[in-house]
Amino acid sequence: MKCTHVRQMISRYMDDELDGDEKKAFNLHLQNCAACRKELEETRAICKRFASAERFHAPPGFTASVLANLEEKEESRLWSLLGLRPFFLRVAQVGFAVFVMTIGIISGRFLIVDMTHPYAQMTAQEAFSIDLFQAVPPDSIGGIYNTLMRPGHER
Repeated sequence: MKCTHVRQMISRYMDDELDGDEKKAFNLHLQNCAACRKELEETRAICKRFASAERFHAPPGFTASVLANLEEKEESRLWSLLGLRPFFLRVAQVGFAVFVMTIGIISGRFLIVDMTHPYAQMTAQEAFSIDLFQAVPPDSIGGIYNTLMRPGHER
């Protein structure tokens, strides 16, 4: 076993989380490696210090104060991300919108149906005529409407 692997296993060894084979390999490496034994002893010493350390109780409201400060910092971080650059972002958004609209207008000119098509030269009144949608008998209400909507019958 390599020292780096053994040093990563020290915490698991102290918590008795190693299986039988890992524990044997770990102990065998410790017998032959003074540096890893020293690392294990230093880790044990630190654990003993923490275990014997005096316990202090937080004053009333301490937790609420810490959490409020964290929320405040998160809000200020969010505002710094959005607040420092809103003008740049707005300019970029408007620029992108203008770019997309310009491309749409330019490409739309090329996508329009052939202008020699009979419907392409129609007037607005002819475009709303019922004749475009279906054939109607001339003596029906639709036929009368079409007759009245033809150019020259405006009142």
